[in-house]
Amino acid sequence: MSAVILLLFILLVVHIIRIILHVRIYVVYSMGIGPVFLIGLIIFLIVFLYFKA
Repeated sequence: MSAVILLLFILLVVHIIRIILHVRIYVVYSMGIGPVFLIGLIIFLIVFLYFKA
């Protein structure tokens, strides 16, 4: 179970680094709701699995 949390955390860190490296307004607007929803889902899963375990 901790391996799943670790993988999700690594994926989240990779997404955060990608966003920080490409912080420009037009990039944020052009990427739409999809990646934002994905990051929110990953955070929710990490918190859910952490409190469940």
